[in-house]
Amino acid sequence: MAAHEDQPASADRVEKPEVVRQVDDVETLKALSDPLRLSIMRALMADVRTPRTVKQLAHSLEQPPTRLYRHIKVLEAAGLIRVASTRLVSGIQESQYQVAQLALRLSRDLVVEPGNASEVARAFAAALDDSRGRLINDILAGRLGRESTAATDAESPGPMLVTADKMVSRERAVEFRARLDALMEEFNRPDSAAEADVPVNFLMMFWSPRDR
Repeated sequence: MAAHEDQPASADRVEKPEVVRQVDDVETLKALSDPLRLSIMRALMADVRTPRTVKQLAHSLEQPPTRLYRHIKVLEAAGLIRVASTRLVSGIQESQYQVAQLALRLSRDLVVEPGNASEVARAFAAALDDSRGRLINDILAGRLGRESTAATDAESPGPMLVTADKMVSRERAVEFRARLDALMEEFNRPDSAAEADVPVNFLMMFWSPRDR
């Protein structure tokens, strides 16, 4: 055997991701406050069944691998991603990563604590910037047009943008929030590999500001 021959990957440790993780600590919030780290998580979430190396992530994100390593460690330390397997490549251990959850939800206590306001704002700004950039790129690239497949002759779902600002009863607000939670859990249930053939980008926000 050659001295630098690649070694087989370690025993497969791919685990089923948690559907929705509630974020209730500031350190995890800080880990989410960087657009590149959100891009790394999004790339891993594109196919949760297939762990990816830093080099593979760097290629898909069009970034040098050296720029990703620090961000990978931050996400791993926060428990947002995890090592699924490792192998030796030319004498160097190479890790494959997977996400630890399909969606994130900030806890109410974390959001309403006055001392966390700046970190909450940064996290939301990073998420909005990431989604805005992807949407603009898809619009400019003409990727939002109608498309059908010969097998089903069904069109891919078109884009949807809704903004609402209104007064409702407390009961309706609570009920609507609960229904959004249920919809989010349903949306994030993974499809089988054979059925998952339509990419969907989804950003949902709901908040009820207090009168000052």
